[in-house]
Amino acid sequence: MKKFFLYGSLFSLLFLSYGIVTGENISEKIQLNGFLSQGYVLSRHNDFIPQSSKYGSFEFNEFGLTVTADASKKLRLGFQLLARDFGPIGNHKIMLDWGFADYRASNALGVRIGKIKTPVGLYNEIRDTDTLYPMVVLPQSIYDETMRPVFIAYNGAGLHGNMDIGSGSLNYDVFAGGVNHPEEAPYLKQIQTAINTGIAPMGMQISPVAMDTQSFFGGRLTWKTPVKGLRLGGNFLNLRAKFNSILTMPGGAQTPIYGRMVIKKCFFLSAEWNIGNFTLSSEYMELPVYLYLDFPGNSLLLSDETMQGYYVMGSYVIGDKWTLYGIYDYFVADKGDNEGMSAVKLGYPAFVGWQEDIVCGVRFDVNFNWTIKLEYHFIDGLAKSYVFSDLSDIKRNWNLLTAKLSFNF
Repeated sequence: MKKFFLYGSLFSLLFLSYGIVTGENISEKIQLNGFLSQGYVLSRHNDFIPQSSKYGSFEFNEFGLTVTADASKKLRLGFQLLARDFGPIGNHKIMLDWGFADYRASNALGVRIGKIKTPVGLYNEIRDTDTLYPMVVLPQSIYDETMRPVFIAYNGAGLHGNMDIGSGSLNYDVFAGGVNHPEEAPYLKQIQTAINTGIAPMGMQISPVAMDTQSFFGGRLTWKTPVKGLRLGGNFLNLRAKFNSILTMPGGAQTPIYGRMVIKKCFFLSAEWNIGNFTLSSEYMELPVYLYLDFPGNSLLLSDETMQGYYVMGSYVIGDKWTLYGIYDYFVADKGDNEGMSAVKLGYPAFVGWQEDIVCGVRFDVNFNWTIKLEYHFIDGLAKSYVFSDLSDIKRNWNLLTAKLSFNF
């Protein structure tokens, strides 16, 4: 709760200070919104989150509070506090999900500074607010929960705007800053496991990995085409981060070790077409990840895999309350390695190298405030969830049932 009061006080002071300078009563322009959602996960054979294959799990929820204010016609201020739980991740810690000042000089040019949701794909900026999209679980090929800290938000600055180009309009975002890497982030555990697998025959191992961002930048371009309801988009991202750990050698001697994670030439393609009550959406991603161990005057490349994923989703709205949807979602840990050989090299079954997911689901909007969702997954492979599974007892083919009840105000 200390963070809640700290963030609230800081932004209240910001609003008040602006009001004193301009002579405006900011309190009359403040808007307060919030949401909360509780989910349930039950999987068969493999764990989507820990213990979900044994008893099911309710460790799947979000609680958010949003404060925004139009300080002037051109300046908007706001922040959102979020507490979430996704198995071992989050554990209901109150955190600043986003908080920024957005100055709009014109439709074509705006400037944001602060902690900002990373403009990636169709859903990343709204992924915490369950009522804003039809699915219970976003397609994991693109919106991977294990990589969420890398993509969810950045601390820095960005430019954005909208331009009429005659044949439709273009929205753009460019940004730069840094991202946080919480100690419970699954990819840090994956890095530790990958290194330990390679050095175990030499009787060595490393401790849990800590990571800091060196640079993060990217951009997004979205074209609202002349075709009614059709929009197309593209993203690129680059990240450089350094990590450190402690190496324990045979005999027990310990020494610090250092390394880097580099994501470069990462890109996303998005398309969405609204045709009456029917919506067709699809996204594609290639995410090259390079891992290095650094030594004085030298570095060792540990891996250079390119993650690849895509999905296609169709949804249909019946009346004002029901939405039916289906998704085909595919991911491979290393582009071109559809047989899972990269997983085998790490000592895993081949099917840890891919994940194919067929989803059918339904959403029911009880009223403006309440939403119920239910969906079922038929899954082949375990590339996205193996980090939460008992690797001594995993299956290639498994199923997942998810449900969620959400309230927003």
